[in-house]
Amino acid sequence: MLPMLFALMTYNVNYANPDPDRSIDAIAAADADVVLLQEITDAWRARLVKRLATQYPHQTFHPGRAGGLAVLSKREVRSDELWSPPAGGFFPAERLVVASPLGDVQILHVHLRPNVDRGDWIRGWQTTPPVRRREIETYFAKLTTGMPTIVAGDFNELPSGLAVAFLADRGFARIATTGPTTWHHVIDVAGAKVSALSLDIDHVVVDRSFISSDARVLDAGASDHRPVVVILARASPTHR
Repeated sequence: MLPMLFALMTYNVNYANPDPDRSIDAIAAADADVVLLQEITDAWRARLVKRLATQYPHQTFHPGRAGGLAVLSKREVRSDELWSPPAGGFFPAERLVVASPLGDVQILHVHLRPNVDRGDWIRGWQTTPPVRRREIETYFAKLTTGMPTIVAGDFNELPSGLAVAFLADRGFARIATTGPTTWHHVIDVAGAKVSALSLDIDHVVVDRSFISSDARVLDAGASDHRPVVVILARASPTHR
């Protein structure tokens, strides 16, 4: 018997995206079971509902520019809670229970503190890692124990960051991806678009309930972030 599979996408669509329809095309084409979206505005909500209501009959929205979150699901969203960030955090997190081909799954949907401190990205690279650690600690403590759990979204940190390390210390594993980086800063050089900086800062981290059969970053859409899609199966008892 073939294993049941569950496809999850996380994608920071960029609230100021210059071509939202191209990014929605990327979401539709990937056809994941559940889609986690960051930087959702009211305008994004209207576009997503119009384009994807049939493909994704279960949708939740918490619009708010850079802090906005949304979930698109093919199956029932049984629970949806919005959690305020702790001191130093900018954006809320979302705790979901979603019906999936693998059974009910608990998802912590995050958009952690960006690497900026009083408008300074260089200083922020040094000062903000403890904030992201505090955010993930605060949210993790509120999760329901004993449920298969996924933490995913825009972590705003590399795979070696403190928030990812916190989860690893608790038995979670970041799903390594193939393809380009999840984020890139594009500049105009003599009329050509050039990626001046590229980083992997969007992650899917899972507990021992899951194994991944495929995980990739899609070179699609028009955001500064790229969609991340992972295919998950339930881990056998020998893998846990």
